[in-house]
Amino acid sequence: MHPMTETSFSHFRAKAASSLGLAICLTITALVPASLVHAQSTVAPLRTRSMEARSAFATAIENQLRQAGKDTRVQLDGDQRDVLRIDWQKVSRRDLHAFFNSATANDQAELLGLRTIVVSSGAQRWDYNVARQSLVWSPSQQ
Repeated sequence: MHPMTETSFSHFRAKAASSLGLAICLTITALVPASLVHAQSTVAPLRTRSMEARSAFATAIENQLRQAGKDTRVQLDGDQRDVLRIDWQKVSRRDLHAFFNSATANDQAELLGLRTIVVSSGAQRWDYNVARQSLVWSPSQQ
């Protein structure tokens, strides 16, 4: 057997990450109410950048986090409802890292037209710029 080269390891990591991203997308898709999917499919093709799609996404994220035992409240903000706000009490670094490095925070948020994801936890706040995939920490201004 040949030891795994760095190139093949990078290829393996990319495949694993894309598989994980697909699993997250499928999980979120499964959480979207069937009535919303049916209503949109009978009226017009699904507009991924619509406020309705972002609203369904926010609801799915909140449900997913709550089912995982996380104390969260998720809502949309901004004139175009393109800011996803997550009030997440007792959020850990591990939770933040997993969330902001997931396909949910990157691919899905961008496809839906979200501009920013803001996570706040009492005294701390994290602002994630979806387009630049950059995260900025600051003390919360509550």
